[in-house]
Amino acid sequence: MDFAHMITSPKHLTLTTLLLLSMEVRADGFRNPPAGAAAQGRIGGRIAYTTDASAVAHNPANLVEMTVPEVQSGLTMGYSKTEFTGPTGERSESEDPWAALPSVFAVYPGGEGGAWVFGGALLSPYGRSTRVDETGPLRYTAPCFTELRSLALSAVAATSLSEQVSVAGGLRIVWSSLDLRQIYPWGPAVGVPGLPDGKSRFEADGVGVGLQVAVTWRIDDAHRLAFTVISPVKIDYEGDLHLSQIPAGVPAQPTSDFETDITFPLELALAYGWKVNEHLTLETNVEWVQHSEFEQLELDAGANSPFLASDRIETDWTDNWTAGLSAAYRLNPEWVLRTGAVYLQSPVPSRTMLPTTSEQDQWVVSAGAGWSKGVHLVDLSYSLGIFSGRTITDNDNPAFNGEYDFEAHLVSVSYGRRF
Repeated sequence: MDFAHMITSPKHLTLTTLLLLSMEVRADGFRNPPAGAAAQGRIGGRIAYTTDASAVAHNPANLVEMTVPEVQSGLTMGYSKTEFTGPTGERSESEDPWAALPSVFAVYPGGEGGAWVFGGALLSPYGRSTRVDETGPLRYTAPCFTELRSLALSAVAATSLSEQVSVAGGLRIVWSSLDLRQIYPWGPAVGVPGLPDGKSRFEADGVGVGLQVAVTWRIDDAHRLAFTVISPVKIDYEGDLHLSQIPAGVPAQPTSDFETDITFPLELALAYGWKVNEHLTLETNVEWVQHSEFEQLELDAGANSPFLASDRIETDWTDNWTAGLSAAYRLNPEWVLRTGAVYLQSPVPSRTMLPTTSEQDQWVVSAGAGWSKGVHLVDLSYSLGIFSGRTITDNDNPAFNGEYDFEAHLVSVSYGRRF
Protein backbone atom coordinates (compact mmCIF):
# COMPACT_ATOMS: atom_id res chain seq x y z
CA MET A 1 0.00 0.00 0.00
CA ASP A 2 1.50 3.35 -1.11
CA PHE A 3 1.41 5.81 1.80
CA ALA A 4 2.52 8.71 -0.40
CA HIS A 5 -0.60 8.17 -2.51
CA MET A 6 -2.78 7.88 0.57
CA ILE A 7 -1.89 11.32 1.92
CA THR A 8 -2.33 13.27 -1.31
CA SER A 9 -6.12 13.18 -1.13
CA PRO A 10 -8.64 13.76 1.68
CA LYS A 11 -10.45 10.64 0.41
CA HIS A 12 -7.73 8.42 1.85
CA LEU A 13 -7.53 8.13 5.61
CA THR A 14 -4.69 6.04 6.99
CA LEU A 15 -6.89 3.24 8.33
CA THR A 16 -4.28 0.49 8.09
CA THR A 17 -4.25 0.33 11.88
CA LEU A 18 -6.60 -2.64 11.76
CA LEU A 19 -3.84 -4.80 10.42
CA LEU A 20 -1.29 -3.61 12.94
CA LEU A 21 -2.28 -5.77 15.88
CA SER A 22 1.10 -5.37 17.62
CA MET A 23 3.54 -7.81 19.13
CA GLU A 24 2.82 -10.26 21.90
CA VAL A 25 5.11 -12.13 24.25
CA ARG A 26 5.91 -14.95 21.83
CA ALA A 27 5.92 -15.38 18.06
CA ASP A 28 2.83 -17.51 17.58
CA GLY A 29 0.40 -15.36 15.62
CA PHE A 30 -2.70 -14.52 17.66
CA ARG A 31 -2.10 -17.11 20.39
CA ASN A 32 -1.10 -16.17 23.91
CA PRO A 33 1.33 -18.36 25.90
CA PRO A 34 -0.06 -21.45 27.64
CA ALA A 35 -2.02 -20.64 30.80
CA GLY A 36 -0.78 -21.76 34.20
CA ALA A 37 2.69 -21.79 35.76
CA ALA A 38 2.99 -25.60 35.66
CA ALA A 39 2.36 -25.60 31.90
CA GLN A 40 4.80 -22.71 31.42
CA GLY A 41 7.50 -24.59 33.30
CA ARG A 42 7.07 -27.52 30.87
CA ILE A 43 6.48 -25.31 27.85
CA GLY A 44 7.56 -27.86 25.26
CA GLY A 45 5.45 -30.72 26.62
CA ARG A 46 2.38 -29.88 28.69
CA ILE A 47 -0.44 -32.03 27.24
CA ALA A 48 0.06 -35.73 28.00
CA TYR A 49 0.84 -35.42 31.72
CA THR A 50 -1.02 -32.28 32.85
CA THR A 51 -3.24 -33.53 35.66
CA ASP A 52 -4.00 -30.40 37.67
CA ALA A 53 -6.95 -28.06 37.07
CA SER A 54 -5.19 -26.30 34.17
CA ALA A 55 -5.80 -29.48 32.13
CA VAL A 56 -9.16 -27.85 31.30
CA ALA A 57 -7.18 -25.72 28.82
CA HIS A 58 -4.39 -28.09 27.79
CA ASN A 59 -5.97 -31.56 27.75
CA PRO A 60 -9.35 -32.00 29.46
CA ALA A 61 -9.26 -35.76 28.83
CA ASN A 62 -6.78 -35.94 31.73
CA LEU A 63 -9.39 -34.63 34.16
CA VAL A 64 -10.53 -38.22 34.80
CA GLU A 65 -7.38 -38.64 36.89
CA MET A 66 -8.63 -36.04 39.37
CA THR A 67 -10.69 -37.48 42.20
CA VAL A 68 -11.42 -34.38 44.30
CA PRO A 69 -12.60 -30.85 43.39
CA GLU A 70 -9.83 -28.33 42.67
CA VAL A 71 -9.68 -24.61 42.00
CA GLN A 72 -6.60 -22.87 40.59
CA SER A 73 -5.80 -19.26 39.78
CA GLY A 74 -2.74 -17.97 37.99
CA LEU A 75 -1.04 -14.88 36.62
CA THR A 76 1.49 -14.65 33.79
CA MET A 77 3.44 -11.42 33.41
CA GLY A 78 4.92 -10.98 29.95
CA TYR A 79 7.70 -8.57 28.95
CA SER A 80 7.90 -8.05 25.20
CA LYS A 81 9.93 -5.46 23.30
CA THR A 82 10.65 -4.80 19.62
CA GLU A 83 13.28 -2.48 18.15
CA PHE A 84 13.08 -1.43 14.49
CA THR A 85 15.89 0.09 12.42
CA GLY A 86 14.82 1.33 9.00
CA PRO A 87 16.81 1.31 5.75
CA THR A 88 18.08 4.87 6.32
CA GLY A 89 18.93 4.33 9.98
CA GLU A 90 15.72 5.64 11.58
CA ARG A 91 14.88 3.82 14.80
CA SER A 92 11.70 3.03 16.70
CA GLU A 93 10.90 0.77 19.64
CA SER A 94 7.82 -0.40 21.50
CA GLU A 95 6.89 1.14 24.85
CA ASP A 96 5.00 -0.17 27.91
CA PRO A 97 6.38 -3.69 27.37
CA TRP A 98 4.59 -5.42 30.28
CA ALA A 99 1.33 -7.32 29.90
CA ALA A 100 -0.70 -9.40 32.38
CA LEU A 101 -2.53 -12.63 31.55
CA PRO A 102 -4.70 -14.00 34.40
CA SER A 103 -6.39 -17.41 34.44
CA VAL A 104 -8.82 -19.33 36.65
CA PHE A 105 -9.61 -23.07 36.53
CA ALA A 106 -12.06 -25.29 38.40
CA VAL A 107 -12.64 -29.05 38.34
CA TYR A 108 -15.45 -31.07 39.89
CA PRO A 109 -15.60 -34.89 39.76
CA GLY A 110 -19.29 -35.76 39.58
CA GLY A 111 -21.87 -37.82 37.80
CA GLU A 112 -23.21 -41.21 38.83
CA GLY A 113 -20.44 -43.27 40.37
CA GLY A 114 -17.91 -40.56 39.52
CA ALA A 115 -18.12 -41.49 35.84
CA TRP A 116 -17.82 -37.88 34.71
CA VAL A 117 -15.48 -35.03 35.61
CA PHE A 118 -16.49 -31.45 34.81
CA GLY A 119 -14.19 -28.50 34.33
CA GLY A 120 -14.38 -24.78 33.68
CA ALA A 121 -11.89 -22.03 32.95
CA LEU A 122 -11.56 -18.30 32.41
CA LEU A 123 -8.46 -17.37 30.44
CA SER A 124 -7.11 -15.19 27.64
CA PRO A 125 -6.22 -17.42 24.67
CA TYR A 126 -5.53 -14.65 22.12
CA GLY A 127 -3.99 -11.22 22.38
CA ARG A 128 -1.56 -8.66 21.08
CA SER A 129 -0.71 -5.27 22.60
CA THR A 130 1.85 -2.53 22.08
CA ARG A 131 2.45 1.21 22.35
CA VAL A 132 5.02 3.21 20.37
CA ASP A 133 6.25 6.80 20.44
CA GLU A 134 3.67 9.14 18.85
CA THR A 135 6.52 11.34 17.56
CA GLY A 136 8.69 8.53 16.17
CA PRO A 137 9.64 7.96 12.51
CA LEU A 138 6.72 5.57 11.93
CA ARG A 139 4.02 7.79 13.48
CA TYR A 140 2.15 8.17 10.16
CA THR A 141 2.60 4.62 8.88
CA ALA A 142 2.05 2.54 12.04
CA PRO A 143 -0.30 2.89 15.02
CA CYS A 144 0.76 4.55 18.24
CA PHE A 145 -1.37 2.13 20.27
CA THR A 146 -2.88 -1.23 19.41
CA GLU A 147 -4.56 -3.79 21.61
CA LEU A 148 -6.39 -7.03 20.91
CA ARG A 149 -7.81 -8.61 24.07
CA SER A 150 -9.75 -11.79 24.66
CA LEU A 151 -11.52 -13.59 27.48
CA ALA A 152 -12.65 -17.20 27.01
CA LEU A 153 -15.07 -19.17 29.14
CA SER A 154 -14.47 -22.91 28.74
CA ALA A 155 -16.83 -25.63 29.96
CA VAL A 156 -15.78 -29.26 29.46
CA ALA A 157 -16.74 -32.77 30.54
CA ALA A 158 -14.46 -35.82 30.61
CA THR A 159 -15.10 -39.54 31.00
CA SER A 160 -13.26 -42.85 30.62
CA LEU A 161 -14.13 -45.19 27.77
CA SER A 162 -11.93 -47.89 29.31
CA GLU A 163 -9.11 -48.19 31.82
CA GLN A 164 -6.74 -46.93 29.14
CA VAL A 165 -8.71 -44.37 27.11
CA SER A 166 -10.37 -41.17 28.28
CA VAL A 167 -12.10 -38.51 26.20
CA ALA A 168 -13.39 -34.98 26.76
CA GLY A 169 -15.28 -32.28 24.93
CA GLY A 170 -16.79 -28.90 25.54
CA LEU A 171 -17.46 -25.34 24.47
CA ARG A 172 -15.36 -22.18 24.46
CA ILE A 173 -17.17 -18.84 24.39
CA VAL A 174 -14.70 -16.13 23.43
CA TRP A 175 -15.17 -12.37 23.86
CA SER A 176 -12.62 -10.14 22.15
CA SER A 177 -12.06 -6.41 21.76
CA LEU A 178 -9.97 -4.16 19.53
CA ASP A 179 -8.58 -0.75 20.49
CA LEU A 180 -6.47 0.77 17.70
CA ARG A 181 -5.13 4.33 17.47
CA GLN A 182 -3.06 6.09 14.84
CA ILE A 183 -1.79 9.61 14.16
CA TYR A 184 -3.12 11.12 10.91
CA PRO A 185 -1.30 13.98 9.09
CA TRP A 186 -4.18 16.23 8.04
CA GLY A 187 -1.83 18.91 6.65
CA PRO A 188 -0.31 16.79 3.88
CA ALA A 189 -3.65 15.04 3.35
CA VAL A 190 -5.54 18.23 2.40
CA GLY A 191 -2.57 20.16 1.05
CA VAL A 192 -2.60 22.80 3.80
CA PRO A 193 0.73 22.90 5.68
CA GLY A 194 0.57 23.55 9.38
CA LEU A 195 -2.72 21.86 10.14
CA PRO A 196 -2.56 19.93 13.42
CA ASP A 197 -2.37 16.15 13.21
CA GLY A 198 -5.48 14.18 14.03
CA LYS A 199 -5.94 10.73 15.42
CA SER A 200 -8.07 7.77 14.34
CA ARG A 201 -9.33 5.35 16.96
CA PHE A 202 -11.15 2.09 16.33
CA GLU A 203 -13.04 0.52 19.22
CA ALA A 204 -14.97 -2.70 18.64
CA ASP A 205 -15.78 -6.01 20.27
CA GLY A 206 -17.61 -9.26 19.59
CA VAL A 207 -18.26 -12.82 20.72
CA GLY A 208 -17.58 -16.18 19.06
CA VAL A 209 -18.05 -19.84 20.00
CA GLY A 210 -15.71 -22.79 19.48
CA LEU A 211 -15.24 -26.43 20.51
CA GLN A 212 -12.63 -28.39 22.44
CA VAL A 213 -12.00 -32.13 22.00
CA ALA A 214 -9.33 -34.30 23.63
CA VAL A 215 -8.31 -37.98 23.86
CA THR A 216 -5.70 -39.59 26.13
CA TRP A 217 -4.53 -43.17 25.61
CA ARG A 218 -2.59 -44.66 28.52
CA ILE A 219 -0.69 -47.33 26.64
CA ASP A 220 0.72 -48.76 29.88
CA ASP A 221 1.92 -47.44 33.23
CA ALA A 222 4.88 -45.68 31.62
CA HIS A 223 3.69 -44.46 28.22
CA ARG A 224 0.78 -42.40 26.94
CA LEU A 225 -0.40 -40.56 23.84
CA ALA A 226 -2.77 -37.59 23.74
CA PHE A 227 -4.50 -35.68 20.96
CA THR A 228 -6.32 -32.36 21.34
CA VAL A 229 -8.34 -30.12 19.03
CA ILE A 230 -9.40 -26.50 19.49
CA SER A 231 -11.76 -25.41 16.72
CA PRO A 232 -11.59 -22.09 14.86
CA VAL A 233 -13.46 -19.19 16.43
CA LYS A 234 -14.83 -16.44 14.21
CA ILE A 235 -15.57 -13.13 15.88
CA ASP A 236 -17.56 -10.35 14.21
CA TYR A 237 -16.40 -7.06 15.70
CA GLU A 238 -18.78 -4.12 15.91
CA GLY A 239 -18.01 -0.69 17.28
CA ASP A 240 -17.04 2.84 16.29
CA LEU A 241 -14.37 4.72 14.38
CA HIS A 242 -13.50 8.11 15.92
CA LEU A 243 -11.63 10.79 13.96
CA SER A 244 -10.28 13.98 15.50
CA GLN A 245 -9.13 17.37 14.21
CA ILE A 246 -11.07 17.01 10.93
CA PRO A 247 -10.35 20.15 8.84
CA ALA A 248 -13.21 22.28 7.58
CA GLY A 249 -14.56 21.16 4.23
CA VAL A 250 -13.50 17.52 4.57
CA PRO A 251 -16.72 15.43 4.55
CA ALA A 252 -15.52 12.91 7.13
CA GLN A 253 -17.57 12.32 10.27
CA PRO A 254 -16.14 12.44 13.81
CA THR A 255 -17.80 9.09 14.60
CA SER A 256 -19.01 6.31 12.36
CA ASP A 257 -19.91 2.64 12.74
CA PHE A 258 -17.10 0.18 12.31
CA GLU A 259 -17.17 -3.56 11.56
CA THR A 260 -14.62 -6.25 10.79
CA ASP A 261 -14.06 -9.93 11.60
CA ILE A 262 -11.20 -12.21 12.56
CA THR A 263 -11.14 -16.01 12.54
CA PHE A 264 -8.86 -17.34 15.26
CA PRO A 265 -7.13 -20.54 14.17
CA LEU A 266 -7.81 -24.25 14.34
CA GLU A 267 -5.27 -25.89 16.67
CA LEU A 268 -4.26 -29.59 16.53
CA ALA A 269 -1.80 -31.09 19.03
CA LEU A 270 -0.24 -34.53 19.44
CA ALA A 271 1.65 -35.47 22.61
CA TYR A 272 3.73 -38.43 23.76
CA GLY A 273 4.69 -38.87 27.41
CA TRP A 274 7.10 -41.30 29.07
CA LYS A 275 7.27 -41.85 32.81
CA VAL A 276 10.85 -43.04 32.98
CA ASN A 277 10.69 -43.86 36.69
CA GLU A 278 9.00 -42.62 39.86
CA HIS A 279 11.01 -39.39 39.68
CA LEU A 280 11.43 -38.45 35.99
CA THR A 281 8.72 -37.78 33.38
CA LEU A 282 9.52 -36.76 29.79
CA GLU A 283 7.13 -35.43 27.16
CA THR A 284 7.14 -34.14 23.61
CA ASN A 285 4.41 -32.09 21.90
CA VAL A 286 3.81 -31.16 18.25
CA GLU A 287 1.16 -28.61 17.25
CA TRP A 288 -0.22 -27.44 13.91
CA VAL A 289 -2.01 -24.09 13.82
CA GLN A 290 -4.15 -22.99 10.86
CA HIS A 291 -3.24 -19.30 10.74
CA SER A 292 -3.79 -19.31 6.97
CA GLU A 293 -7.45 -18.50 7.68
CA PHE A 294 -6.22 -14.94 8.25
CA GLU A 295 -5.73 -14.07 4.58
CA GLN A 296 -7.08 -10.53 4.71
CA LEU A 297 -8.87 -8.09 6.93
CA GLU A 298 -12.10 -6.67 5.56
CA LEU A 299 -13.02 -3.14 6.63
CA ASP A 300 -16.40 -1.43 6.95
CA ALA A 301 -16.31 2.06 8.45
CA GLY A 302 -19.97 2.90 7.84
CA ALA A 303 -20.42 6.53 6.78
CA ASN A 304 -16.62 6.94 6.59
CA SER A 305 -16.14 3.96 4.26
CA PRO A 306 -15.69 6.22 1.19
CA PHE A 307 -12.55 7.57 2.88
CA LEU A 308 -10.86 4.21 3.27
CA ALA A 309 -7.85 3.56 1.09
CA SER A 310 -9.23 0.03 0.60
CA ASP A 311 -12.09 -2.07 1.92
CA ARG A 312 -9.65 -4.89 2.73
CA ILE A 313 -6.03 -5.33 3.78
CA GLU A 314 -3.96 -8.31 2.70
CA THR A 315 -2.32 -10.30 5.50
CA ASP A 316 -1.62 -13.69 3.89
CA TRP A 317 -0.55 -15.43 7.11
CA THR A 318 0.61 -19.04 6.81
CA ASP A 319 -0.04 -22.21 8.81
CA ASN A 320 2.64 -22.83 11.41
CA TRP A 321 4.09 -25.64 13.52
CA THR A 322 5.44 -25.84 17.05
CA ALA A 323 7.51 -28.68 18.45
CA GLY A 324 9.00 -29.11 21.91
CA LEU A 325 10.27 -31.25 24.76
CA SER A 326 9.84 -31.11 28.52
CA ALA A 327 11.00 -32.86 31.68
CA ALA A 328 9.61 -32.97 35.20
CA TYR A 329 11.67 -34.35 38.08
CA ARG A 330 9.97 -35.13 41.39
CA LEU A 331 12.41 -34.58 44.22
CA ASN A 332 10.02 -35.79 46.94
CA PRO A 333 6.27 -35.84 47.61
CA GLU A 334 6.23 -32.05 48.02
CA TRP A 335 8.57 -30.68 45.33
CA VAL A 336 8.82 -31.11 41.55
CA LEU A 337 11.23 -29.36 39.17
CA ARG A 338 10.30 -28.63 35.56
CA THR A 339 12.00 -27.51 32.36
CA GLY A 340 11.08 -27.32 28.69
CA ALA A 341 11.92 -25.95 25.26
CA VAL A 342 9.71 -25.28 22.25
CA TYR A 343 10.39 -24.11 18.69
CA LEU A 344 7.80 -21.70 17.31
CA GLN A 345 7.32 -20.89 13.64
CA SER A 346 5.98 -17.43 12.92
CA PRO A 347 2.94 -17.31 10.58
CA VAL A 348 3.68 -13.70 9.53
CA PRO A 349 5.36 -13.49 6.09
CA SER A 350 8.00 -10.84 5.45
CA ARG A 351 6.02 -9.40 2.53
CA THR A 352 3.05 -8.31 4.70
CA MET A 353 4.81 -7.89 8.06
CA LEU A 354 4.58 -4.50 9.70
CA PRO A 355 6.52 -3.04 12.62
CA THR A 356 3.74 -3.94 15.05
CA THR A 357 2.97 -7.40 13.64
CA SER A 358 6.67 -8.17 13.62
CA GLU A 359 7.77 -11.57 14.83
CA GLN A 360 10.11 -14.36 13.78
CA ASP A 361 10.76 -18.05 14.30
CA GLN A 362 12.19 -18.57 17.77
CA TRP A 363 13.03 -20.93 20.60
CA VAL A 364 11.47 -20.55 24.03
CA VAL A 365 13.12 -22.22 27.03
CA SER A 366 11.57 -22.48 30.48
CA ALA A 367 12.23 -23.60 34.03
CA GLY A 368 9.91 -23.91 36.99
CA ALA A 369 9.07 -25.60 40.26
CA GLY A 370 5.95 -26.85 41.97
CA TRP A 371 5.19 -27.35 45.65
CA SER A 372 2.22 -29.22 47.04
CA LYS A 373 1.26 -30.16 50.58
CA GLY A 374 -2.11 -31.25 51.82
CA VAL A 375 -4.75 -29.31 49.88
CA HIS A 376 -2.39 -26.57 48.65
CA LEU A 377 -0.48 -26.33 45.33
CA VAL A 378 1.92 -23.54 44.31
CA ASP A 379 3.74 -23.31 40.97
CA LEU A 380 6.33 -20.85 39.64
CA SER A 381 7.99 -20.61 36.22
CA TYR A 382 10.15 -18.42 34.00
CA SER A 383 10.41 -18.52 30.20
CA LEU A 384 12.86 -16.81 27.84
CA GLY A 385 12.45 -16.17 24.12
CA ILE A 386 15.62 -16.71 22.07
CA PHE A 387 15.76 -14.58 18.90
CA SER A 388 18.34 -13.98 16.20
CA GLY A 389 16.67 -10.87 14.75
CA ARG A 390 14.86 -10.58 11.44
CA THR A 391 15.86 -8.66 8.31
CA ILE A 392 13.06 -7.66 5.94
CA THR A 393 13.92 -6.67 2.36
CA ASP A 394 10.80 -7.58 0.34
CA ASN A 395 7.97 -5.87 2.21
CA ASP A 396 5.06 -4.51 0.17
CA ASN A 397 5.74 -1.16 1.84
CA PRO A 398 9.46 -0.26 1.53
CA ALA A 399 9.18 1.86 4.68
CA PHE A 400 8.86 -1.37 6.68
CA ASN A 401 12.02 -2.97 5.33
CA GLY A 402 14.80 -3.04 7.90
CA GLU A 403 16.14 -4.80 10.98
CA TYR A 404 13.84 -6.09 13.71
CA ASP A 405 15.22 -7.12 17.10
CA PHE A 406 13.13 -8.80 19.80
CA GLU A 407 13.20 -9.47 23.53
CA ALA A 408 10.63 -11.51 25.49
CA HIS A 409 10.32 -12.89 29.03
CA LEU A 410 7.50 -14.63 30.91
CA VAL A 411 7.05 -15.05 34.66
CA SER A 412 4.12 -17.15 35.91
CA VAL A 413 2.71 -18.00 39.31
CA SER A 414 -0.27 -20.23 40.15
CA TYR A 415 -2.03 -21.25 43.35
CA GLY A 416 -4.40 -24.19 43.58
CA ARG A 417 -6.51 -25.71 46.34
CA ARG A 418 -8.13 -29.11 46.54
CA PHE A 419 -11.35 -29.68 48.48
